[in-house]
Amino acid sequence: MKSVFQIRTYFRSNSVLILYATIIAVAQSSCTSDPQKRPSPLRTDSATVRGIDAYIEFSSPGVKDRKIFGSGSEFLVPYGEMWRTGANNATYVSFGSDIMVDTFLLDSGRYALFTIPDEREWIVIFNKEWDQWGSYNYKDSLDAFRLKVAPWYADQSQERMLFYFAEDSLKFRWDKVRWAIPLNLPPEALR
Repeated sequence: MKSVFQIRTYFRSNSVLILYATIIAVAQSSCTSDPQKRPSPLRTDSATVRGIDAYIEFSSPGVKDRKIFGSGSEFLVPYGEMWRTGANNATYVSFGSDIMVDTFLLDSGRYALFTIPDEREWIVIFNKEWDQWGSYNYKDSLDAFRLKVAPWYADQSQERMLFYFAEDSLKFRWDKVRWAIPLNLPPEALR
């Protein structure tokens, strides 16, 4: 027959094992490697723009009742500061052939897309180091170019950040902010 001490020790040791197993299960579910189950799920869009294959990949954060764009530390994305334009890895865009992005010629390939938001004008940056986490290792010496876009504001909020190709342009929307960049064939392809 087991003593009260042996029985108590048995239950205590098993309680510790159950506690550890629970902690490990919770940690694994919150740190999932599945990009679709992250708090900012991985999203993509692809299209053929004027005969050129175009692709964009980004992590899509949600508004979640937060203040998104503005001046000051209470905003998730402060005006005037470099932003990876999404969450997790930097957003990247890929084009199968050379393409005109607004007035700039962009060689075919992959590019990280960074932005510096502001109320009246956003700076959009196409950077040659496409595979990087956030904007922590951003180097302006690797910029293909920077362009300026004018945002407009919708009445309805877009909960999840979204990039998509439409009407020969790359479009952005999140919260109440919207902007678009025209895409076209290079001049020599139009001849």
